[in-house]
Amino acid sequence: MDIQAFAAAMTESLEGTWAVEPGDHGHRDRYLIGPEREQLHVLYVDWEETPRLKLSASLPGDLAKIRYRYGKPIPCHEITVSPNTTPETVAADITRQLLPGYRVTLTESRELKQRLDEQAATRDRLAGDIAAPLGATVHHPEPSALEYDPQVVRYTGPLAGTATVPCTGRHVTFTFTVTPECAAEVAAFLARFPSTDQPTEPERDTSSAPTKGNPPPITRDQVSCAINDGADLVINELTTSDRDHDLINLVVNAALTRLDSPAADLDQVITACYDSDPADVRSWWGDWC
Repeated sequence: MDIQAFAAAMTESLEGTWAVEPGDHGHRDRYLIGPEREQLHVLYVDWEETPRLKLSASLPGDLAKIRYRYGKPIPCHEITVSPNTTPETVAADITRQLLPGYRVTLTESRELKQRLDEQAATRDRLAGDIAAPLGATVHHPEPSALEYDPQVVRYTGPLAGTATVPCTGRHVTFTFTVTPECAAEVAAFLARFPSTDQPTEPERDTSSAPTKGNPPPITRDQVSCAINDGADLVINELTTSDRDHDLINLVVNAALTRLDSPAADLDQVITACYDSDPADVRSWWGDWC
């Protein structure tokens, strides 16, 4: 099968301008990149009795990382067709069966990124406003590809310490020490602020190592991040096939669905996370040995 020619013919029947890019498996696959950064993978598979053309939609790399770490599990958007089907018919199947659900996921992920970007911009402005009167500097805790970590303002002098400015809208946490000569003056300054119903203890920094006997609470985002990072680690370190990836992704989806719905069975996981019927998804591994 000439996958390059087949993919190129499909783009002629898809709405908008689509480009064909090389895949990961040589002559067996191609990527179709759409006008709104849609990303479709076209893969010819012949390990089953009847060869199939597998079509799956995925998020662009930056949106996938954000969705994995800060959003809901990414649903699987995938269909399979006979390789004997015409490119025009396959394109119609993609338009009718695959793209509608995938574009919902794409829109949700873009909105999540925009929301996080706006929160990060607010965090950065506030960190600068805190640093300016103290003559302090703003520090990233660690280099971050996503740029949504807390900003830390470090200041020194008679009043020395840090102000941690999160991206999530939580309270800014100040820690400081003062010389004995300045302690009473600082106390008098703090007393000028109106009383508040907020707790007086600073929020725990969940990014730091747990203290003995007082571990920080584990959030759903941390669990989601750990599970997806573990899946990425296995996929990146081992020589795996698309079928392996599908199984690993199914485990990830099952774990995160069980986190919200502990009694969910496999069919309920598949219904919640995949466009395909449970029986169809189960059949992907029916003859795998």
